[in-house]
Amino acid sequence: MGNGLRLWVTQNEDHKPKTTEGNQIMKNRNIQFKPRAGFLIPLLLVCLAAVFISVPNLASGAAPGRCEGTVELTSQSNFQVRQAGRQTFVEFDFTGLHDICLADHSVVTGIVEGHLVQRISADGDFSLTFDEVLSYNDGTLGYRGEGSLTGGNWQSNVMTVGLGTGPLAGIHGQGTFVFTGPASLADVIYYVYTP
Repeated sequence: MGNGLRLWVTQNEDHKPKTTEGNQIMKNRNIQFKPRAGFLIPLLLVCLAAVFISVPNLASGAAPGRCEGTVELTSQSNFQVRQAGRQTFVEFDFTGLHDICLADHSVVTGIVEGHLVQRISADGDFSLTFDEVLSYNDGTLGYRGEGSLTGGNWQSNVMTVGLGTGPLAGIHGQGTFVFTGPASLADVIYYVYTP
């Protein structure tokens, strides 16, 4: 009976491509894929299994844990400002301190180094992006964030990037942040800890 896979190739007579010397054009083919239920159901089950395997196993205790922390910039360097029409771009490197929650629920403070780019419009709206690496106890973990203020509405997102090393290996997180001062932020990040 076969595996239920049917494949038909029919030629479309309405479209006859012209060929010239050195230009071999393949004739238009109408390819139709019509799987039977005997093939489609196992394929669907394989796809669903792949999705569930790739998601962290929440039943084994990998549920996201809320972590409230602060970030304080302690120094800025390579400060650059440029004008582009009615927008001002500011960028700089920074170092600072950043709280992180570990798998044992302890909150520790790591040292961060990163780069920030900010765009400020003439109407007061702005956006920013940053990349930073947090170092703690011979381990590192990358972060990437972005935020925007448009018409008085603040939106932000911060997430971990990469696998982490040392005691920060297997930590994955995503959350939000707000400014609490000119060089300080508060964040809420939901972390998942994987072995």
